[in-house]
Formats: sequence, C-alpha cells, structure tokens
Amino acid sequence: MPDAGKMHQEFLASRRKHVLMITNHGIHQWRIIPGLPDTGGQNVFVNQFTAALVELGFKITIVNRGGYPHPVTGECRRGLHYKGKHRRILYLEDEVSNFIRKEDMHERLPNLAESLKCFLDAERGEVGLIISHYWDGAKLGALYNQSLRERVKHVWVPHSLGAIKKRNVAKEKWAGLRIDERIAAEQELIPEMDGIAATSAAIGRALAEDYECTKPPLFLPPCVDTERYYPRKVSNRHDVWGFLGERAELSPEEVRRRKIVTEISRTDTTKRKSVLLKAFAQARKRTPDSLLIISIDGREKELSGMLKGLIRTFGLQNHVAVVGYVWDLLPTIYAITDIYCTPSVMEGFGMSAQEAAASGVPVVASRLVPFATEYLAPAKGAIVVPADDVDGFAHSLETLLTDDDLRKEMGERAYHATIPRFTWRDRVTAFLDEIEFKR
Repeated sequence: MPDAGKMHQEFLASRRKHVLMITNHGIHQWRIIPGLPDTGGQNVFVNQFTAALVELGFKITIVNRGGYPHPVTGECRRGLHYKGKHRRILYLEDEVSNFIRKEDMHERLPNLAESLKCFLDAERGEVGLIISHYWDGAKLGALYNQSLRERVKHVWVPHSLGAIKKRNVAKEKWAGLRIDERIAAEQELIPEMDGIAATSAAIGRALAEDYECTKPPLFLPPCVDTERYYPRKVSNRHDVWGFLGERAELSPEEVRRRKIVTEISRTDTTKRKSVLLKAFAQARKRTPDSLLIISIDGREKELSGMLKGLIRTFGLQNHVAVVGYVWDLLPTIYAITDIYCTPSVMEGFGMSAQEAAASGVPVVASRLVPFATEYLAPAKGAIVVPADDVDGFAHSLETLLTDDDLRKEMGERAYHATIPRFTWRDRVTAFLDEIEFKR
C-alpha cells in the first residue's frame, strides 16, 4: 500500500500550482460506484479531469462532503485520501452525520465552507485556481473565495442547470426538488464567476437564454478514457457471458447468440428505464434473438420494484439481464453491445452514450441527451427520438436490430464522431489556455 503520510508530505512540498476541485454532493471516491445516491457521470468527469491536470503538471485537491458512513462499506468518509503524490480527496464534515441529497445542500454550505477554510489555512498553502461542479460546488467555492483576503480565479462547470431541469420535470415535483431555489442560487452565482464552462451546447444556450448570462461560456465537455473504452473483441471464454447468462437464466452460449441492447445509469425516474422496457418488449416481437442489459439498483425499492414488475408483465425474464454495479465489466459490456439506448430526459451531456460510441456502438437516445443530439446524430452515429415516445424507441431498436449493415456503419460513425475529438489531454489543454492558467 502507498504510504499516505509520505504522499501528504510530498504534496505539501510540491511547487506545482494547486487546483481546488469542488464536487460537493454524492459519494466521491477514486473508484466511482455509479448508481449510489447523487453519484454518477459528474464524479467520473472529475476523476478523469484531475488525472489530465496532474499529467499537465498541477496538483489537485478534490473536495467532497463527508462525515457520514459510506452506503456500501459502512466506513466513515473523512480526512484525506491520496491517489499518488499530486492528487487527493478531502472529505469535509459538518454537524450532520448522514447523507444529504444535493437538493438540500443550501443549509449545509456555510459550515462546509468554514471547514474548508480551516483545513486549507492549517496547511498554509496557496490555491491557484478553483474549479467547481454543479450549483452547490459553485456556492461552496464562492463562500470560500469570499473568506480570502485575495480572491482566487474561480471557474464553474454546472453540468446541468435548474432551468433545464424545470422544463423536463413534472410541475408537481418542482417543490420537492427545490428547483426555484436552485435557479435563484445559480443566478446569484453567475456574477461571481471568472468563467463558466458548459459541458454541452444545451447548457450554453440555457445560460444565455434562461439566465441572461453575457459571459461567453467556455467549452469543457466530458471526454473519453481511451485506455478503458475502445472497440475490442471479446473472447468466447470471457466471464461476461456467464455473468449475463445467470441474470437472464440463459447459458453463456445463448447469450453469445443474442443481439444485445444496453442501458447503464443510476436508477432514477429521469432515466426513463420504463420507456426502454416497454419499447424493448415491442421490438423483441420481431427480434426474438435479442437481449436487454439494464442496470437496476435494488436499493431504490419503489422504482426497482416497478421496473422488475414490468419485466414480469411483458414476459421478459429470459430476455433481460438486470445488473447492478458493473464498473469492472463495463468496457467489456460495451464491447459486446449491439445498440446502446438511453431514453433519459435529464442529461447534462450523456457520458454513457459517449463511452458506448467510443467503443464503436451505435446509439438510440432521447432528444434530451445532448451528446447524441449534438454530435452523434449529425454524424449518423445515433437515432434520436422524442422523449417518452415508446413507439419511436421501439421502431428505432427494431430498425437497428434487423439491419446488420446499418448497425455496423452507424457504430463506425459513432466512433469517429467521438474519437479523437473528445480526449482529455487536448480538451483540458485548450481549457487552460482559455482561462489563462499556466503551470
């Protein structure tokens, strides 16, 4: 095991410029577990972004709210966790020792900002740049900045915006999600930022149209870890065939003969997994040799129960492989996938669609998945469908499942629309040039 004490001393002694990277909500760690509460693409983005910054000569402190037990391991999330001598996670604590959902961070942020200042003051180091994620991270960074005698350049990466969510969520849910409070907080934050980086054109448009932001947005989209996601052949002896077979009550040989549709995301109503199950049930009537891989987290009891009920209702038990946490297997699952489908109605970008495309897989997505709409569909690497259009999704899946040549051609187009355009080193270098932050 690496010596944490030695890495800490080396971090403090390093003359590299120090970047404070604030991703406040969710369960941030080096080994991201997608599907945990408020945890997913943003956390993957932050880890990959910081890896690129380290490679370019900076040292990074990632800030995340801790002080409560990890939902899987039970270990209390506190202190510093290093990944090499130039990158670490700092878990801030407040007086509440349980998980707080991102919508309810308003009341926690002053105490977290005080905790952050106390920690950094004790180290007596200088922060050269603040990069914050989501509205709560931006507010935490702004509160910290306000406490300094000399403010630090602060760039905000929203990932999504309250105004976009308000358009895509039923009105009766607005109060519970505190959307109007979030929008007000975002509007107050904009003047305090030295830069705002949009992860998609949709966010850039929302900043201008909904928030009347006159600052031209920077562009910092999620990028692909090309050492992890790329087209590859998968051996007939690979464990993935048995893993999926167990979940669909099929033999590994039967799984290998199926055409595979995949959807991997957290279990949330905005992901519209019910739409996918209904559409797949329709498409399967013409493509009985198909298999759907779908992630469903059993801890979300009400929603997972409804989704599993749909599987039984449509008689899909031997046609759906329900998976949970599959981080280790995910690149292999993409590699054996014939179509990646995401009916989501709430995406800041669409990282899962991007990862699948980087693996050479065509995508079927709702028009509310920016990566598919803005990059894949114009390159003819994706079919985009109106949100919640079950028949449209069913027809698109059926079209690709029954046309091998079209599916292969669209997979190749999806790949070339993604690689090398969306690679971390090139994008982060351009971002640093735009904000005039050098080593």
